[in-house]
Amino acid sequence: MSGVISVANVSKTYGRFGRRTRALDGVSLEVRRGETVGLIGPNGAGKTTLLSVLLGFLRPDSGTVQIDGRPVDDLRTRAQSGYMPERLGFDRDSTGAAFLAFHWRLTGGDPALTPQRVAAAAQSVGLEASALSKRLRTYSRGMLQRIGVAQAMLNDPHLLFLDEPASGTDPLGVAVVRERILEAKRRGATIVLNSHQLTEVERVCDRVLFLDHGRLTRDETLQGASASRRRTAVRVPAERLDDAVRVLAEAGVAAEPVDHDQGVLRLADASDAQVSAAVKALALADVAVLEVRASAELEELFREKESRPS
Repeated sequence: MSGVISVANVSKTYGRFGRRTRALDGVSLEVRRGETVGLIGPNGAGKTTLLSVLLGFLRPDSGTVQIDGRPVDDLRTRAQSGYMPERLGFDRDSTGAAFLAFHWRLTGGDPALTPQRVAAAAQSVGLEASALSKRLRTYSRGMLQRIGVAQAMLNDPHLLFLDEPASGTDPLGVAVVRERILEAKRRGATIVLNSHQLTEVERVCDRVLFLDHGRLTRDETLQGASASRRRTAVRVPAERLDDAVRVLAEAGVAAEPVDHDQGVLRLADASDAQVSAAVKALALADVAVLEVRASAELEELFREKESRPS
């Protein structure tokens, strides 16, 4: 895959005089064509600033950014880009239909196809047809997120920049956003995604970039890594913890006690089938399973990063 997005030694500082914040500090990276890259890190790490620089909304103090060898504000780049902002500054007096129609025209879409494309865009994110006649100010946060994703993906852009696209949505909304991202991946779009929902990032991204205090501190490829990184915690009555470890050992499932007071044990490198077998073995041995919690690969990586000195 050839490189599409190229960032070289980019820095950005906010503020004046004695109150200055280094939002980006010498960031260099490349995103390949057709790749989906997630930006993760703590609040204030510089993720939204980096997205804004990639979109041309902010100019870096130093360094260069190019997309397909052109400046990020080149009109040819803008014409093939879709953007979902973190802060939804939409015209709240506009109806859903008018909002999508306006953005369809901005993409250069055929005016004659406006009604069909507006209806299809709403349907793709699970918005009922009746919602299109309502003003955006009557929408819930979840509905606004859905229509924001719909407008970002109008006319199937080759480049997608998504800033917390599923924030504030219910579980069904999260699944809808995930499917739209995966759909864009299947057609070959290049996607940069900022999200705190690590499980969702893991499901859709090929690679993640860790940002901390404006610096790119880690670059991790996710494809094929999940099985070796996944951890599952099982909680049983504290007084039965030793029994649980013994039962699982007899069932061929490696388990390690991690919290004796709470009755928590960890299944290392367990597949879904092994987790199911573990729960079944415990139930047959009359050991109550109070909770099963799977840690995503990224949760483990994030904890590893946070536990290391900067």
